[in-house]
Amino acid sequence: MMFKKMISFLLIFICLTVSSLAEPAHEHTWGEWLPDEAGGHTATCTEDKETLTVKHYSFSVNFGQFSGSICCVCGKTPEGVLPIIEGAQAQSQKSKPSSQRGAFIVRGTGSPFSQEPGVLFAFTAAYVRDGALATWKDVSTVTIPLDINLPETALLIRVQPASGDDSIQNPEQHIEMEYTYADGILSFTTKTPALYMLIEST
Repeated sequence: MMFKKMISFLLIFICLTVSSLAEPAHEHTWGEWLPDEAGGHTATCTEDKETLTVKHYSFSVNFGQFSGSICCVCGKTPEGVLPIIEGAQAQSQKSKPSSQRGAFIVRGTGSPFSQEPGVLFAFTAAYVRDGALATWKDVSTVTIPLDINLPETALLIRVQPASGDDSIQNPEQHIEMEYTYADGILSFTTKTPALYMLIEST
């Protein structure tokens, strides 16, 4: 009886030792997310070349003559793909920032909608993890390098999608935001993943 107990303890000890020595699960470092033909987007791990396909996470917008959806992960729109804006940053306003997960991705372009010349620039801003939207933890100062001639009268708008099932009673809202634009840097404060637009004031 004692021998059986000793064997059992030994087996448990061996299993625990092997488990502790096992390599931790590989955390993928995904390259750029690109639209695919299946209705989602795909990226390849830069280390082991494994691929992952995830459905789009899109923001819808109805503005003037344009109506459509824009994926904040891969930038797919009805008129092409919004490129990544290199150098965009989000800096928490907290002295002790929360633990933020995901990569901060900004995608945008000037004159993005051929049907709506009143939109000077449109961009998405969001944290992305494994091809999906990650929670934006803190109110942050967002800075985006832009090489555009922006009139002083331009407005920065955040597009808030229609809520609920009845979009007539709960319509899409265009929320005007404060911003600064100096030396080619757009700066504003937010913690909301969304589609943003710089538009001509009317």
